[in-house]
Amino acid sequence: MDTAQFFLKGLIVGFLVAAPVGPVAIMCMQRTIVHGRGAGYVCGLGAALADTVIGAIAALGLGFMADQIADKQGWLQMIGGTIVIIIGLKLLLSGALKIKAQNDLGIAHDFKTHLGNFVAAFPLMITNPITAVSFAAIFAAINIGHIGTHPLWGVALVGGIFVGGVLWWTVLVSISSYLRDRINARAKEDPNGQVILWINRCTGGLLLVFGTLLLVW
Repeated sequence: MDTAQFFLKGLIVGFLVAAPVGPVAIMCMQRTIVHGRGAGYVCGLGAALADTVIGAIAALGLGFMADQIADKQGWLQMIGGTIVIIIGLKLLLSGALKIKAQNDLGIAHDFKTHLGNFVAAFPLMITNPITAVSFAAIFAAINIGHIGTHPLWGVALVGGIFVGGVLWWTVLVSISSYLRDRINARAKEDPNGQVILWINRCTGGLLLVFGTLLLVW
């Protein structure tokens, strides 16, 4: 089996693990609709990087690191759940807001906001217990036990996981951007930003549910 095949396997696995809807996906959609594509991409990039770290640990058999993460899984879930609840409460309590005018990729968006989106997404994904279980199950099914004999295969697999995750988040951001355009088209009918207000409230409510589930898992 050559390097290209391992990269393709990693790409498929990365896409499949990233695809289930969770708190990061909901947050990514909300960020894209309210702040633009740039905010959504940065949010997705943080999640893809977290998936890559977990995938690398699972694929390369880094037993010591895996044990350390497992030992502290409860604390990690508590931290992740708390962050989700804080973000949810912030969105629930936010006032009416109009979609900000910016270019299609959101390049001109405030750097601190982009950094905040990245920092919020990374811990939410890396503390999600379902992510580690998904990687372990899929890797067991596709049999990558011989990957340790060729270091380049491991690099290709991990690289594929990252690319697959980025591909999924690109799809999600594109869908959210389409919804953003539709909302923009109705902006004249919504001078007080009530649509965005309810998007924020619905997103905040869903994040509160996810955060509570993480805390009581």
